[in-house]
Amino acid sequence: MEDYGYRPLGKFSSARDSILHFLCTNEWANDHTGNSMDWNVYAWRITNEEFDVQGSNHEFGSIMEQWFEDNPEVTDSPELRAELVGHFCVVEYSGGHVGVAKYNTEAELIRDFQIIEAEYNEWDEQTNGDGVDIHELTEED
Repeated sequence: MEDYGYRPLGKFSSARDSILHFLCTNEWANDHTGNSMDWNVYAWRITNEEFDVQGSNHEFGSIMEQWFEDNPEVTDSPELRAELVGHFCVVEYSGGHVGVAKYNTEAELIRDFQIIEAEYNEWDEQTNGDGVDIHELTEED
């Protein structure tokens, strides 16, 4: 993976990871789960086809334009956009670190995403909605 002028500082290890996270936080993802404030993890499932990342896709282009404004050291290229094609799980942890996993198939991505979602739902059922474990509450609470 080339860096395209991107300096991997902070919570992203590559331009691809930074862009995918930006896409997710700008409602481009297919699905999301979790709560990084309470559960320590927020996850997105995102699939991009080749036609999605082309310059002719105005919605995608608008989001990318915003990202490039924030990252002027990065040069847009067909190779960079090709790295955005595929099936990805993007996970942001409460400490700010972002991890990205690429999958060979959408089915594999959905399977793993459903595991994360089930873990979050199990945790959420055991809390009162604000991150406080209901088993730790006393009558004074």
